[in-house]
Amino acid sequence: MSASLAVQQALVAALAGVPGVTAVHDGPALDAAAPYLVVGPDLVGDAGHKSGAAHEHRVAVTAWDDRPGVARLKQVLGAVEAAVAGLSGVWAGHRIVSARLLRQSLGTPQDGWRPGLIELRIITEAV
Repeated sequence: MSASLAVQQALVAALAGVPGVTAVHDGPALDAAAPYLVVGPDLVGDAGHKSGAAHEHRVAVTAWDDRPGVARLKQVLGAVEAAVAGLSGVWAGHRIVSARLLRQSLGTPQDGWRPGLIELRIITEAV
């Protein structure tokens, strides 16, 4: 299995337990109840070294909310950050070495929906 898919599976499993989130999707959710999360897109690069294959993943997680204001969305983003901080283990032949927040931002509402974006940096090694 690809390292990218292994990271996606690990993220979906970790984010499924985020309090207050109705669902975790891997693409736009047409009829989802707010707030929900979308994993992706991602960018994967080589981080290999002489002792083995490794990858650096830059992954976006977007939280979508339909309420006015930003307080609930900020709560969800904080819970996502906490869930990702505990990301570890081996997923489909790839061990998660580290996972950390790179940046977080709130977007402008679009048709009554406001996006909150978290960009993550995750390092994996092939096992």
